[in-house]
Amino acid sequence: MVRRLALAAALGLWLTAGTAASAAPAPPTTHQVEKGQHLGGIAKRYGISLAALLRANGLQRKTPIRPGQRLLIPGKDDPDGEKAAAEREAAAEREAAAERASPAARAAAPGIQSLPVAGSAPAYYFEPTGPGRAALRPVIVYLHGRGGNPAADCQRWSPIVRRLGWLLCPSGPEDRGGGARGWNNTWYSGQPIVERALGALRQRYGRRVQLQGNTLIGFSEGAYVAMNLGVRAPRVFNRWLILAADADYWGGAGVLALKENRKSIKRVYLVTGEQDGVFESTQQVRAWLERERIATRVSLPHDLGHELALGTKPAMYRAALEWLANGDPPPPRRRTAKR
Repeated sequence: MVRRLALAAALGLWLTAGTAASAAPAPPTTHQVEKGQHLGGIAKRYGISLAALLRANGLQRKTPIRPGQRLLIPGKDDPDGEKAAAEREAAAEREAAAERASPAARAAAPGIQSLPVAGSAPAYYFEPTGPGRAALRPVIVYLHGRGGNPAADCQRWSPIVRRLGWLLCPSGPEDRGGGARGWNNTWYSGQPIVERALGALRQRYGRRVQLQGNTLIGFSEGAYVAMNLGVRAPRVFNRWLILAADADYWGGAGVLALKENRKSIKRVYLVTGEQDGVFESTQQVRAWLERERIATRVSLPHDLGHELALGTKPAMYRAALEWLANGDPPPPRRRTAKR
């Protein structure tokens, strides 16, 4: 009798636990991309819509995927992928916050520092973190938009950039008050400022600062400067992250310089929101890059306007910079059968 009661109690507990588990929302699972797979086929395999898969992972229809890449698969209670997307973005922000709060990271490298630049306002910078930070490291240069605050923007970029190298944020020549700067709507006055800032950083830290093969990030008016500086100094800056690219920033001279220097440009990543006024123009920039056979990736978030979304989409920018730094992973080696 006692044994039957114990069995009944255990069965009741099991049924209760099963009911609770079935009532809980299903967390997103992950899928590791295999060779030959595409987004539509993966969505079909898990019985979800392609739109949900794209939203969950912050991708677009034409975004290329590669073997070994991990994708979030939304649960059945998340038909549009919104919950999975929120979880992905929250995880990225937690990771960035943990890095900012880490005593080890703070002890390893100082916070934001000011760098005098001859003939212009100071630049701001962060030293690299992580293994090899005292060795020769690349420089990621951020060029702010019109009215941007280079010191404040440098702070926002630092959790994303510092593991990859130095973060250098020059100040535009136009003083717009309250720490805000601009580039006077000209790229040719910005070019010497960037070059002098990089030279000043090298002078201060010597061979820890890389002088060639660096990365430019430009947003809005800063994208205007970055696109023209990059195409004319591709050995110094052969990787570009262009935010809100506009075909008008180049014109005929820029397109000609792109053609002449295409072999020196390593990779370019474009990010423009679908709600941005330069959305269609970005497609022309993409076409020019692809015509010259430059490795190019594009992210076109549907919920983004003319803005930096470092607080809500840090993973997007981090992934872009990691691809610029490392490119696509090599294909898996094929094993040859022994005879």
